[in-house]
Amino acid sequence: MKDAAPQRIHLADYRPPSHLVEDVHLTFQLDPKATRVTSRIRFKPNPDSEETGFRLHGEGLTLISAKIDGTRVDPEMVEDGLVVAAPNDAFTWEAVVEINPEDNKALEGLYLSNGMYCTQCEAQGFRRITYYPDRPDVMAPFTVRIESDLPVLLSNGNLKERGEGFTEWHDPWPKPAYLFALVAGELVDVHDTFITKSGREVQLAVWVRKGDEHKCGWALNSLKKSMKWDEDIYGREYDLDIFNIVAVDDFNMGAMENKGLNIFNASAVLCSPETSTDADFERIEAIVAHEYFHNWTGNRITCRDWFQLCLKEGLTVFRDQQFTADMRSAPVKRIEDAILLRARQFREDAGPLAHPVRPESFVEINNFYTVTVYEKGAELIGMLKRIVGDETYYKALDLYFERHDGDAATIEDWIKVFEDAADRDLSQFMLWYSQAGTPKITVTETFEEGTHTLVLEQSVPDTPGQADKKPMHIPLLFALFDPDTGQQFGEDVLLELTEPRIEIRTRGHDRKPVVSLNRDFSAPVIIDDTSRTDDRLFLLANETDSFNRWEAARSLTRDALTALATGGLGPGEEYLDALNGLLVDDSLDPAYRALILRQPSEEEIAQAIFDYGRHPEPLSVNRAADTLRARMAAHFEPDLPRLFRGMQVHGAYSPEAADAGRRAFANGLLTLLSRLDGGTAARAQFDQADNMTNRLAALGSLLQIDEGAEALARFESDWKHDRLVMNKWYAIQISLAPPEAAVGTARALTEREDFDWTNPNRFRAVMGGLVSNPAGFHDATGAGYEFLADWLIRLDEKNPQTAARTSTAFETWKRYDPKRQDLIKAQLDRILGTEGLSRDLTEMMTRIRGDDD
Repeated sequence: MKDAAPQRIHLADYRPPSHLVEDVHLTFQLDPKATRVTSRIRFKPNPDSEETGFRLHGEGLTLISAKIDGTRVDPEMVEDGLVVAAPNDAFTWEAVVEINPEDNKALEGLYLSNGMYCTQCEAQGFRRITYYPDRPDVMAPFTVRIESDLPVLLSNGNLKERGEGFTEWHDPWPKPAYLFALVAGELVDVHDTFITKSGREVQLAVWVRKGDEHKCGWALNSLKKSMKWDEDIYGREYDLDIFNIVAVDDFNMGAMENKGLNIFNASAVLCSPETSTDADFERIEAIVAHEYFHNWTGNRITCRDWFQLCLKEGLTVFRDQQFTADMRSAPVKRIEDAILLRARQFREDAGPLAHPVRPESFVEINNFYTVTVYEKGAELIGMLKRIVGDETYYKALDLYFERHDGDAATIEDWIKVFEDAADRDLSQFMLWYSQAGTPKITVTETFEEGTHTLVLEQSVPDTPGQADKKPMHIPLLFALFDPDTGQQFGEDVLLELTEPRIEIRTRGHDRKPVVSLNRDFSAPVIIDDTSRTDDRLFLLANETDSFNRWEAARSLTRDALTALATGGLGPGEEYLDALNGLLVDDSLDPAYRALILRQPSEEEIAQAIFDYGRHPEPLSVNRAADTLRARMAAHFEPDLPRLFRGMQVHGAYSPEAADAGRRAFANGLLTLLSRLDGGTAARAQFDQADNMTNRLAALGSLLQIDEGAEALARFESDWKHDRLVMNKWYAIQISLAPPEAAVGTARALTEREDFDWTNPNRFRAVMGGLVSNPAGFHDATGAGYEFLADWLIRLDEKNPQTAARTSTAFETWKRYDPKRQDLIKAQLDRILGTEGLSRDLTEMMTRIRGDDD
């Protein structure tokens, strides 16, 4: 293992910048190997700073010349940039640097993607373009000139001038450098207009490679819906004359909210019924909305420093969740958000990568673009909204925009507007931002002489670097039900749990009432509830809260799988009857019934077994999941064919919620039906499908019963020309491979000519496919661990960011038996011992490895 750890940066060490920027002029002379960037930047000393000296960030730049107020200077080159003597008054810095976009495989700064120039500057990519104070609290208007013989030359803001071989762009809104963007290439656009509420016309365009024009309509329509929604719900109007979206083949993230020029991973913008699933359409709609909503929550108001990342991301995720709930189904969206949070964020909270929503320190900021910052950050916004009420929430948001437009703000600024709008102290709520870990609520009940007593005790577990946590401010929505009539007693009650322990007593009951706690998933906590099976079956039949009705089904299914995986009997007839009753209930939304039918993941069951104090055996968990599907198929057999036929969608394909919900339920049923008919219905659907949703679902159903070889070959033959569709082909056959064949399948696919491992989407398709097959990845020989480690080491040389994010596959290693732990530790140590390992991967491996010897 390496002796010296990379330098750690601490929130407590924040200091205002020594200089502020009044305006920025950049000229790009594009060349694949030798792009020249000329910068002319007006600086002034910051009166609020105690910092001395003039220092600019820079990485991988060749400095050609530098001037201050027209006089040539000779800066001192330091590890992360340069230092030079500067006047005590305002001055103009001019520099010419040369960069090599073609060799930039890290996909940060300015790089080439299949001949197209594009940028990614968040978090610290701008320092790869020119020398600059690359920090979010330095904001300025930008003017950008791009010189090239390429036909399309785009940057932020409004188009100022276009001529032979150049364009010039001006963004009048001060922005930090991480929001800078440039795109140049052989592109075509699909365009439209949007009229704002004040009557301004905004030109909208989605830019793609020729041949992809027919895949842009959904993204463009999603943009218009987002703009209208943000005006209607938050009163936020767009502030430029142009809004451009560009689809890029090679991109580390999903998309980026650069002011007026959003750059998207092609997978997050291009879609058509033939090539994209319903999930793709919904994802694209949400990502387009997310990046657009950043215009106000991220761009107009940005974060003071990268420790405040959740300020822009948590709030914007919450806003895009609201948008999707309004466009589709609020109950279904809430359940999907909870599934994601529990599967990924709760796991992060419970392992070596646990960190607060606002971290206290980091080595590499790219490693903190996590589900804790994004999804848990969004849950914090939802809790605030629930605590203060809807009316006060929007009042606080208006106050936030009024106070901080044009600012680089902090979490303290954010909480202060809520305190002022609600006239209450929210200092305890701030603990959600500083304490890591998922709170656990232990529930006990007593019932004596007509009095029901509910005792709630909260605790927050120790996490790396944090112990002895303080009680949190937890809003819990709850209700009581009459066990005889099935009716709810009164209205929902919002408990604000602020003490370690509280008691809630209600009187006048003939029988012990049934408790419904944490309704609508009102807080991201773990409920340690000893509820009896019959109480959960009661809620399955009578619960009026959609989330908790699903939760009752989920917990019963989880218990059944846990029992099967540990040698127990599994589900009883009463449970299967109750589940079948929901599936045949036509009054319920098909999308909701699809979620009821969906089993917990094998990862979730493994964690449940570990929580009970045992090491999960991945192969046993895999077999338990297969056994339960078989039992469900047999029990539901009388209704399966009728339900499946009744959910078929006829007519032209639509990705909207109603049709998508019917397909989701039908395809969940198809998985069970295939176990009864040997794949007959799935083969017919594969042959006849006019959309990717049904075709891919049929392929998956066939693979699960080991009847998918022919369909897999046909799928490849039909779609080998489409890079994005082939990513699906790569991933599905690994994720659904028999456990003993998963690593071999993944290895064989990496040997294909079309396996471009430097493309993040293709890399993630293979590695993500393997990791999503836990029984295969955790093969007892350790082959999966060695395979992934080999590829992380190789990719780290080119793209440290993607390598580091993929490495989280190892974060649950202490969950497994000692033999597997030793196998994983050997690979972690091998990675850490690699010469020249990046800061990104070094930090992740060090945190995952922990203090264990």
